[in-house]
Amino acid sequence: MQRFFGGFMVFIMAFCANGEAVEEADVAATDNSAPIRIAIVIDDLGNSRFQQNFAELPGALTLALLPHTPYAERIAQAAQKTGKEVIIHMPMQPGNNIDAGLGMLRSEDNKAEFIMLMEQAFMQLPQAVGMNNHMGSRLTSLVEPMQWVMEQLALRNFYFLDSRTTAATQAEQIAKNFGLPVARRHVFLDNDPRLSEISARWNDLLKHAKKNGEAIAIAHPHRTTYEFLQAKLPELGTNGIQLVFASQLAYREHPAPTIELTEHEVTRP
Repeated sequence: MQRFFGGFMVFIMAFCANGEAVEEADVAATDNSAPIRIAIVIDDLGNSRFQQNFAELPGALTLALLPHTPYAERIAQAAQKTGKEVIIHMPMQPGNNIDAGLGMLRSEDNKAEFIMLMEQAFMQLPQAVGMNNHMGSRLTSLVEPMQWVMEQLALRNFYFLDSRTTAATQAEQIAKNFGLPVARRHVFLDNDPRLSEISARWNDLLKHAKKNGEAIAIAHPHRTTYEFLQAKLPELGTNGIQLVFASQLAYREHPAPTIELTEHEVTRP
């Protein structure tokens, strides 16, 4: 399925949880008869027992799990049982020397180190069908490291969701070049976890979806977010909006090419 871009571009500034600014582009809708679809991705999962509750929420949620966290495997198993979609929330190097967590992909790493770290994540979370970036404002702006990432994802038929933590991201275009299904985040739902602010961002999400036919929001495992979604998700169907997995809004722009692996030195863990 291909995605067609048209209409005018509207730019809005959003801020991710670590304070990095990103420029976002909206795409005008072209088919008013198509159902309105939204995907909600819960990032940063794996650090507490409470976060398993997100696997119990109703509907087609996408759960993005941090590898190497104490509850990641348990939450992934619960998500599989409740019919949720699991993706890997891969730590990637942000700006300003911030630590994105254990297993972070860094610009200083070589390709063999990338493969080793990604393989660890794949092995820990075999339920995963895709990946998005955790932080990554530095790494996603670099071409060669993102080519290494997309090569590994293409080998596993994963999709990639660009969290868009920087306007300079190269990730989406490189994923397209590798023939991956790719999607982008449109709204951060809870950078400010107050219920009033989550409600305002929820309205932004629905506005974008109604205008463009679809939209993707990224949220985080705050208690206020859980309470808000617990109340709002059951209302979507009555409002003519379909909740879908992020993979259902990921589009392959080019046929998947034959992957020719590049040379790399073996790195021992």
